[in-house]
Amino acid sequence: MKKCLPTILAAALALGLAACGQQSDNKTAATAASSTTASADQISSKAGNISVPADLSKIAVLDYTSLDTINALGATDKVIGLPLSSAVPTSLASFKSDKYTDFGAVNNVNLEKLAAAQPQLVIAADRLQKQMDALKQVAPTYHYSIDTDNYWKSFHEQTMNLAKIVGKTSEAEQKLKTLDEEAAKVSEKTKGKSALIVLVNNDKLMAFGQHSRFGLIHDKLGFTPIDASIKVGTHGQSISYEYIAEKNPDYLFIIDRASAVTGKSGGAEAALNNDIIKQTKAAKEQHIVYLDANNWYLMNGGLNAMHEMVAEVGSAIK
Repeated sequence: MKKCLPTILAAALALGLAACGQQSDNKTAATAASSTTASADQISSKAGNISVPADLSKIAVLDYTSLDTINALGATDKVIGLPLSSAVPTSLASFKSDKYTDFGAVNNVNLEKLAAAQPQLVIAADRLQKQMDALKQVAPTYHYSIDTDNYWKSFHEQTMNLAKIVGKTSEAEQKLKTLDEEAAKVSEKTKGKSALIVLVNNDKLMAFGQHSRFGLIHDKLGFTPIDASIKVGTHGQSISYEYIAEKNPDYLFIIDRASAVTGKSGGAEAALNNDIIKQTKAAKEQHIVYLDANNWYLMNGGLNAMHEMVAEVGSAIK
C-alpha cells in the first residue's frame, strides 16, 4: 500500500464518505449529510449491518459473482466501477469500458482509486477478506459470502440481499423460483449416479465433495459423492490420477482453473489425456464433463451464472 494512502483516504472522508455520529461502515455520506434522507433497507452481512440509502446510485462492485447478479437483475446503472485488472469473465465483458472505474484486482483493490470515486456502498467478497476493514473506512460495505454447508439456502439469501440493495426484489424472487424448478428437474435425472468434482490447476488435481464451493452438484443437483470423506476446503483435497481410477465414478466434472484465470483453454483436457483416465468408466462412457470455468470458478453463486451452471449439469446427464 502506498504511503500516501492515509492522506488520500482522509481527504475522501472529509468530502463525506465517513459517517456522522455513527460508525463509518454503517452510514453513507448522503445519509449523514441530511437527516431527511431515508434508508431503504437494513442489510446484514459478514461485514456487519449497513443502512442502504433510498437514493443509492453509486455502488463499487468488487466481486464478479455479485456483479453477475446485479447484471441479471437489470441494475447495472448503479455500478460505478469494478476490478478490471483481473480476468473479467466473458459474460461481463461489457463492463470493460471507460464508463467504469478500474478498482484493481478481485483479490487486491486499489483503495486510493476506490476512495476517490466516492461510492455510496461497496460490495465485496471473500477474496478481499484481508482488505475488508479498509473497505469499510471508505463506504458502507456488504460482504457477499455463501455458506457452503447450506449452499442453496445461502445462495437465495445472498441473492435477495443484493436485490434489496438495488431495489429489484420482485425480479429476484421470480428468477429464483424458476431456478428452483430447473434444479429440481436436474436432480430427478441424477438419481443413482455417482460423481467426482475435480479442479485442475496446471498439473495439480484437487477434489471437491459435499458442502464445498462446488458441492451443489451433490447437495442440490443430486449426484451421489463417490467419496464422502473428501476434506472440505477452499482449495479442495489433493488427489492423483490413480485416486480417480480407484474411485471410478459414473461422472467426472472438471473445472479448469487456468482457463478461468488466464483465458487459455485446453489445459485440463491435456492433463487428463492419459492411459489411467482413459480406463475409467467416465471416460469410456464419455461422461467427463468440462464445466464452464468462468461460471464455476469466477462467478459461482451469481444469478445468471447459476442458471447456466444448473443447465450445464443437466445437459451432461446421459
